Amino acid sequence: MGARLSTENRKRVTAKLNTIKKGSETNTINTTCTTPNSSNYRPTSLSSQSSESVNVLGRKYHNEQTSTYWFPNDDEEIDRLVGQHFALKTLFNGNIPDEILKNVSFEEGVKVLDLGCGPGTWIMDVATEYPNSEFIGVDMCDIFPNNIRPANVTFQTGNVLEQLSFEDNTFDLINLRLFILAFRTDEWDAVLKEVRRMLKPGGYLLSVEAGMLENGTDFVQWAGRIFKERMIERDQEPYIADEMKNLLKLANFEVVQCVKKDSYLGRSDHLNREFLWDIRSIFKSGQTFLAEHLDISIENYPAFLDQLVAECQKLPDVTTWSMVSTAGRKPLL
Repeated sequence: MGARLSTENRKRVTAKLNTIKKGSETNTINTTCTTPNSSNYRPTSLSSQSSESVNVLGRKYHNEQTSTYWFPNDDEEIDRLVGQHFALKTLFNGNIPDEILKNVSFEEGVKVLDLGCGPGTWIMDVATEYPNSEFIGVDMCDIFPNNIRPANVTFQTGNVLEQLSFEDNTFDLINLRLFILAFRTDEWDAVLKEVRRMLKPGGYLLSVEAGMLENGTDFVQWAGRIFKERMIERDQEPYIADEMKNLLKLANFEVVQCVKKDSYLGRSDHLNREFLWDIRSIFKSGQTFLAEHLDISIENYPAFLDQLVAECQKLPDVTTWSMVSTAGRKPLL
């Protein structure tokens, strides 16, 4: 199922954007990362090498020593992110909430920043819709498409945990999506402060974050619990999706919208199968950090993934996975 849905997503990207294809087919993908700040050095559990990426169990990971992010940055992960983007777009009926669309003049020309943009799927999709606006994507690793991209899109490497090069009051919209595995709990305040600095007065922050896998059979709940425990061990906040509204208020944003939507992983329609594929891919991407804690060998991990998919489908109206979209506005004064 994973390979089939992955192919469908890639076809959709080609048809909608004419931008992303597999690295060897169209774009050369560089997996280089920003140089860590030695004054903030924190070792990771992957490697102490100084190279730009490391390989573990055949997957490529960043080697940014200050980051707690624990997923790969290879072609397989890029494919997951592409599929996840279109699933989220369908779930929330578009890339940008109506509350922002009616107050930001994208057709006339605005400036948009996508933090943690990854392969740039969201930003290129939106940039294609609004050719008069300027879009900048930033990520700590360069996995950007090099050959084909909309003319109004540029990319650069950078780490939002270290002040970015943009001037104060620059952007009309900043997208901050799915950082649940990227920041430590005590880093969120600094991130939102930096976002607020870069936004124009009256500008908007758009956040989408995922919930935990907690509903379903005992097997599903067990797998979700192990995932959550690994996050806590890495000083990450498993419930950032539900906490974002309060964090925005504490950071002096006006919360203008907060919408929570569930996917039903056992249902057979296309959208819910997309999210089921995403769950499988997430646990596959997390194998390096999860297998030992799940007490599953490398050889048996594929069977675990298959069982997880099967267990998710046993209770089609119970096994849910939530996503929360939260929009905040920087006050005019």
